[in-house]
Amino acid sequence: MSEGDGQNGSRGLTTQAPAPRKKFAIPPVKNACLSCRASRTRCNGEHPCASCVTKERDCVYKPSRRGGPRIRKKARALSDYHDLAISLPTQEEIPQDALLIENYIDPGAGLKPLADIWRDSDAIYDNLFQDTLTNITPNIKIPMVRTYGGNDRAILNAYYIWIHPYFPILPPPETSPVLDQVTPLYENQRDKFEEPSSAISLAISAILALIPCPQDPNPLDSESIRWRRTYSQFLAKAALESIETETEKPESSVEPPKALDDSDEEIFREKFHSQVPLELESVIALDLLSVYEYAQRGNLKKMRARVGAALVSAMSLMLHQHSDVEDEYTEARRRAWWMTYICVCQGSIVSNTPPTFEVFASSFTAKYPLVKADPEAWSLFIQAQQAILAATQFVIDFNKARKDQSDMTRIFNRMRDLERLLEPLITKSETWVLNCPLTQPVDKRESVLSQSLRCISRIKLNSARIKVHRYCAFFDLAVFSGKHCDLRSTNEKGAADSPDIVQLQSCCTTMSGTPSTNSSPPGGSLSPTLSSRSTPNTDCCGGFSYEPTPVMAFPFSTHHSSKICLKSALNIAQAFDSLPYPNPTGLVCDAPCYIGPGSSLITPRTMPSFACCAMQCSYALLMVKDRIESVYPGAAGPLVDNLRERLQQGLVSILLTLENYGMAFEALGGMRDQIRDKVDLSLGSLGSLGSLGF
Repeated sequence: MSEGDGQNGSRGLTTQAPAPRKKFAIPPVKNACLSCRASRTRCNGEHPCASCVTKERDCVYKPSRRGGPRIRKKARALSDYHDLAISLPTQEEIPQDALLIENYIDPGAGLKPLADIWRDSDAIYDNLFQDTLTNITPNIKIPMVRTYGGNDRAILNAYYIWIHPYFPILPPPETSPVLDQVTPLYENQRDKFEEPSSAISLAISAILALIPCPQDPNPLDSESIRWRRTYSQFLAKAALESIETETEKPESSVEPPKALDDSDEEIFREKFHSQVPLELESVIALDLLSVYEYAQRGNLKKMRARVGAALVSAMSLMLHQHSDVEDEYTEARRRAWWMTYICVCQGSIVSNTPPTFEVFASSFTAKYPLVKADPEAWSLFIQAQQAILAATQFVIDFNKARKDQSDMTRIFNRMRDLERLLEPLITKSETWVLNCPLTQPVDKRESVLSQSLRCISRIKLNSARIKVHRYCAFFDLAVFSGKHCDLRSTNEKGAADSPDIVQLQSCCTTMSGTPSTNSSPPGGSLSPTLSSRSTPNTDCCGGFSYEPTPVMAFPFSTHHSSKICLKSALNIAQAFDSLPYPNPTGLVCDAPCYIGPGSSLITPRTMPSFACCAMQCSYALLMVKDRIESVYPGAAGPLVDNLRERLQQGLVSILLTLENYGMAFEALGGMRDQIRDKVDLSLGSLGSLGSLGF
């Protein structure tokens, strides 16, 4: 590292003895009295405290909702422990119906929601741990969870391993992370529990807790999953409570009028990261928790609530505006703002709703962050997010115009405009050379991050193009039984034969045969089928041509839009394949990289807020596959066979991607299960599933 390079709080990530971090001369107490908090005076925590004694005033403490020792529950009998049950409510997992293919594009399609049965972190804690037992029968398997012992350095090191390659909300590391320093916490080790000290460390730990422990011999056992889920939710709720505690105004309890006139209280504690100011930590924590709510809890409403709160805080700190001041916190401010921007946009995309701000507002003048290995990476990433958000808004406007039976001229013009925007961007993305090793550790130049951002950008651009063209290509017919993003659900009343579908069919094409709209049972063949007995031709994009006669002035033919959707779907599958895997070893290693030395599980990628793109991809591949099987029910020559193979490979890539995500994130397991139902496993090429533990 050159002398001119700044330090970023990751000094503990080196292989050499770390330099000691600067401490307070007298560490701040966890709970200051109300008078010291109101006067911004350091409190020594005594009763009465030194400041109140000197100033001859009342010394009153407000009990902390999180601080202090947790109350231990009465020890359980060994007979109660054999099934590892801790009297947790059983309704947390909400049953999910199978999706038809046309529902893959619905908002939140395939997400498996988890019910929020807990009031707060204390309620979870009271049911979290088994008390320590002696002489446990050897055949009893005690669940364990990934922790880092309340060690902020180890948590930061783990962040750079597992989260940063996909969600770069902190500044780059000074050096590559060292070996992952996991401290397993068993369900019967209440006495060894150490709670992280800040909202940001709690939020990061909540996500890390979902990743199976390398020492766990039964990571996919239902009790292991349940223990990771509950512990993670405890940390997530504790993070929210920590944010609320730090933003409380103590004057509200003693002098409410003064609280209205006073400024925000200064926070006295050590920073989690030396190049991230304390006031940014809550913004970062809320952004992380927004992805947690989506990928783990399957709760789109809370996802948007978390990032909405982050947006308000970020704008109150003026992070969205350009500043001529350059200091040690500049990169942190830029990343906090633009990742908040990305998360707000993503909340609108996955819920198929308009964003809560003007995407191209003139006041958003903050500079883009910088990846040293790839100066264009951030601008491409943000441009791709804006493109898929624009395509989502097109879907909203299209559906509204169709429902209102209004003039479609404006919609068709918008469709042309979006295609003119997307086509050159996607063509450019196809020239990117994504040759970074799939398991290279993160470094200070962020080469791995560059690869990830370009892969994600390519995924989003092609998903946006599918959104624009799928109406004309497939009439927006539903194929999944649940809603995913903006895909329709087969459970919607009249989804298959509604007037909307008939109108779309007449807009795009006159077919020689009426499309079949009979639904198939879950797990069966695709439904509805899009059959056409028009004479097929071959072309360069898969060996078939589909040329019905257009009736209305739709901008594109069904054949042209189908080709675009197919090509975009295959691009998405390839980009997911190129997305790097986390590397917890700290060393360059051959792919795949495993969770631990004795584990057979490939390291799961994290922060999959864009997983709905996998459902868009699957929708397009399955619709083309169904159309091919309708036109060519049997053997049809090498061109058709080649297309079938490419479709199968694309579906397998998406299934493997969702299997990998679903290992840590339960809500995405619902997407995985939907795709698994539709992929023909008898065709082979799924040997990699074994290495994922499935």
